[in-house]
Amino acid sequence: MSPIFRALIILVLLAMSCTRPPDLPPFDIVATVLDNSISVRLDWPLVEDERIGPVRYDLYLGNTLVASNINANTYTINNLNYNTTYTGTLVGKNLAGDTESAPYTFTTGKEYIPIPDAGLEQALISAGYDTEGIRNGKMIKVDALLVKNLVAINAGITNMEGIQHFVNLETLDISGNSVAQLNLGQNINLTELNAGSNLITNLNLSPNVNLKVLRVFKNRLNQLNITQNTQLEVLVADNNLLSSIDISRNTILRVVGLSFNNLNQINLSANAQLNDLDLSNNPITGLSLSGVSLLENLACQSCRLSGLGIGNLTNLKHLDVSFNTISSVSLTNNVGIKTLDVSNNRLTGLSVKNNPNIIALNTKNNNNLSQICVTNVAAATANEDWVKDTFTNYSSNCN
Repeated sequence: MSPIFRALIILVLLAMSCTRPPDLPPFDIVATVLDNSISVRLDWPLVEDERIGPVRYDLYLGNTLVASNINANTYTINNLNYNTTYTGTLVGKNLAGDTESAPYTFTTGKEYIPIPDAGLEQALISAGYDTEGIRNGKMIKVDALLVKNLVAINAGITNMEGIQHFVNLETLDISGNSVAQLNLGQNINLTELNAGSNLITNLNLSPNVNLKVLRVFKNRLNQLNITQNTQLEVLVADNNLLSSIDISRNTILRVVGLSFNNLNQINLSANAQLNDLDLSNNPITGLSLSGVSLLENLACQSCRLSGLGIGNLTNLKHLDVSFNTISSVSLTNNVGIKTLDVSNNRLTGLSVKNNPNIIALNTKNNNNLSQICVTNVAAATANEDWVKDTFTNYSSNCN
């Protein structure tokens, strides 16, 4: 080979060795928001041209460097904010110092809360609160924050999971369902709870200090602590398993319903505002009413009362003490009474002379009651809403 030809070959090889490798090619980024709504996976194509050499990537979220020298074609960004639009840039670079950048944008998903019970979710959909309008076991959290009043009566609900996220809830009515557990610890704005006719065995209401109305009748409660609920005005807990209850701190109670429980006593001395009291079907043997002079409605049928002092109840309008063992009852001061049921007792005498407003009277099955003192015998006899035994007579001449 001639020296000239050899020199030409060397020059060609030198020229080839000095040829600049191709630039980094442009690329696109695919952003995929993951199921948790606040993570996103970024994917981009691999550079397969060996002449370019290894490529590393710097990832920016906005102007913040999230990761540098990424040796892959995918990266996941976590712990983002819900329902937020982000923009950023991915910068590729090789050893030769070439760079290529690509922008990306994505919007994270909405925050959801679990609503696993189909009946509860359907009630939320029907009320227009679940704005997605489909039963998918979840609800947008922002929607839940807007709910102040929720009614889900006879909705077939067994699970109230998710209700803790309704932190602005003020009234809740889930009567007529099959709920056994109810956690309202986060619902501190609740003022009215109607949860009657369920299967609730335990209920912690200590955090619900704003509660004014509580209806939990027909459940399986064997205790009910309402000492922290000092704003309570209405308590209806009939048909439970309560053997005692402390209402000494509930000084503004107006209505108390505790029938069909296992109470053998109750202290009413602190409940001066009480207007309506039902203690029927409890094994109560004695009842002091001295502190409840505003009482208008009193029901104590099917208890174990042998006596009852109602002389201070000058506002009394309706009294039912049937099915007890009461031998006497004085109505002298109860001039406004309208309905009186003293049937199935042991009365030996009764006077309604001072009670001109009585429209309904039942004295049946008082075997020792031979006489009822009235103002007008004829009017009493003609009144079909006055019921007595045949051996009991009306008389206006009473000793």
